[in-house]
Amino acid sequence: MAEDNGIKVASTAGFCWGVKNAMDLALKTAREADGPVYTHGPLIHNPQVIEMLEGKDIFALTDAAQLEAGRVIIRTHGVTPQTRRSLKDRGLNVTDATCPLVARVQGIIKKHASKGYSTIIIGDKGHAEVLGLEGYAQGRGYVISSVEEARALPAMDKVCVVAQTTCDILKYHKIVEVIKERWPDAAVQETICGATEDRQEEVRRLSREVDAMVVVGGKSSANTTRLAGIAREVCPVVFLIETEDELDPVEMLRFKRIGVTAGASTPTWMIERVRDRIADIRGKGKRGGLTGFARSAFETFMLSNLYLCAGGALLAYANATLGGYGLTTGSVAISGLYLFSMYVLNQLNDLQTFKHNEPEKTWFYHRWKRVMVGSAAVAGVLGFALAFRLGLAVGLIYVFAMFMGLAYTVKWFPKTNLLRIHRLKDIPASKDVFTGAGWVAATVAMPAAAWDGDVNMAAGSIALIFTFTLVYIRSVLSDIRDIRGDRLVGRETIPIMIGVEGSKVFLALVTIGMASLLVSSAASGLVGPFAYVLTLSIGYTGMYLWFYHKKAINRGFKFDLVVDGVFHFTGALALAWTFLT
Repeated sequence: MAEDNGIKVASTAGFCWGVKNAMDLALKTAREADGPVYTHGPLIHNPQVIEMLEGKDIFALTDAAQLEAGRVIIRTHGVTPQTRRSLKDRGLNVTDATCPLVARVQGIIKKHASKGYSTIIIGDKGHAEVLGLEGYAQGRGYVISSVEEARALPAMDKVCVVAQTTCDILKYHKIVEVIKERWPDAAVQETICGATEDRQEEVRRLSREVDAMVVVGGKSSANTTRLAGIAREVCPVVFLIETEDELDPVEMLRFKRIGVTAGASTPTWMIERVRDRIADIRGKGKRGGLTGFARSAFETFMLSNLYLCAGGALLAYANATLGGYGLTTGSVAISGLYLFSMYVLNQLNDLQTFKHNEPEKTWFYHRWKRVMVGSAAVAGVLGFALAFRLGLAVGLIYVFAMFMGLAYTVKWFPKTNLLRIHRLKDIPASKDVFTGAGWVAATVAMPAAAWDGDVNMAAGSIALIFTFTLVYIRSVLSDIRDIRGDRLVGRETIPIMIGVEGSKVFLALVTIGMASLLVSSAASGLVGPFAYVLTLSIGYTGMYLWFYHKKAINRGFKFDLVVDGVFHFTGALALAWTFLT
């Protein structure tokens, strides 16, 4: 349970593993399909996620069994055996995204029903999961949700008891006590999801520690509304919301401590947006004077990419020191101008991604859109003019790098059944490579081309590899941070392809490899002794990878400050080396 600025966020909030599995299956099916994909009912009960899935050509139908042809996904809640049979009889291509725990309950009911048992299902009448479970009871199923309904059940010989996987655990046990009084030999099955139990236990504990609770999730989601109900049993004030826009600033300032939790169908980015909005409201309520001005200036420096691009200019100086070529003020300026222009323009062109992965940056860009567009345009034009002033080769590299940078998110080709890629961004794992190449152009190629003297090609190549590696590691780590949002917005990143843990191992190996290259190249005389010093930058990189692994810098300003700090640190090493030698 994390706490920041009086805001406590439940550690169990967000997608459960069953929902994650369903999302992965749905997106994989959509990528492989030649046309739209349909789900039998909404895949999960979250309108924001459903809207995003529609953008990926995944559409929810009330009854997909009426389709004549196409691909159909059985949602997490499962369906009745009759519906499943109907889908297959129509010759539809079916992907089963039923939560494995729900499928287990279906199997329990089916097994006992075949032995003549009647089934008592403790859950919500009419809920999609419960309707599917009833279908396996062979007409002998009873759905109840209270002790009174348990007492009103008709006489039965053999009884099997199951629960909706998201049932309130305390209510379930009370109802089971009444059932066992009437049927001592009842076959009572423990079918409530372990993640549900943990989530409910944590919300009860958290609700006792705060003055108000915010529960985030679809209002049609049973497990989300159930969490809100459990919170109300303990906490006097509970807000059930779907998005951060529903937060009342006046209410958020009333309470000293606010707890935040979310249903199993709520994506992480939505929880973060709610938390950030609460923090922003509370922060504005406390801002003022010199401290408030300093905080606002710092946020602007970070969100506008000025911090990152200043790091790029410092990295250019370090590369010149490593490569053994001189550096002019103009070439340093080009590095910063190019990176600023590219980052701002691409982020403005791809706000859908930042909407889910970096909500504070999205807010900043929406608020200052005209200023940022103008600033990026001015930076791009100044960089262009300065590049050609430094030489034709520099200008041509600048133009090519600018074109490739802007082309990355542009839709060049219409997506068809044969062509699934209509922009460079759609190429699997391309973002990290293109990002690294852009930095190489800005901080190695253009400054080296601007130098009038000789350039040691071997040393320049080591500088190129060093820069690409630093930026590539940073980019892949950002992918790891953003992976849950990326699964929804459709990026095929390294972490999605090989998994988060596999990506962490991969980055560790790349870090070790780069350190070895610096040491061996310096020892062999390919580059000067400054390469030994730059192993400290690789050590810094290893440090922030470890911090991220230990969840010390998960996101936000702290993440950007530490991770992008490697460029500033590298530049500082170069300045110190120049001063001392």
